[in-house]
Amino acid sequence: MTQQSIKTILQQQIKLHKSLLGLAKRKTAVIKENDLDQLNQLIKDEQKHIQGIGALETKRQQLTGDEDIQPEKEELLQVIIELKAVNELNQDMLTQSMQFVSLNLDLLMPQPDSMNYSKEDNEDDQPVRSMFDSQA
Repeated sequence: MTQQSIKTILQQQIKLHKSLLGLAKRKTAVIKENDLDQLNQLIKDEQKHIQGIGALETKRQQLTGDEDIQPEKEELLQVIIELKAVNELNQDMLTQSMQFVSLNLDLLMPQPDSMNYSKEDNEDDQPVRSMFDSQA
């Protein structure tokens, strides 16, 4: 392969990374809207992009050359840095969402200390906890 093909591969990688960045930004909006079906579709689309990027990276690593590809390297690096920041934001949002759901479940359904029934538990005169808190 020629030196031009290294540039071509890097340009294709940049294009795929920019497309992946667009998907990540769309994912941010979908997470805010709590649209799980759309989120699943975006994840599938991301996987296709990642496979394509991996295939291009394998081709690129097989090539050697001394051509000046610094502009492509810098552009690819900038896209990757931005993609990383958006993915970290999405991860934080999903973590917070899961914590919120878990907190709500814990508030709605408090768990007793022990789920085992035994004769000794009844003799200790411990108050019986119900699933509904009438004082709330």
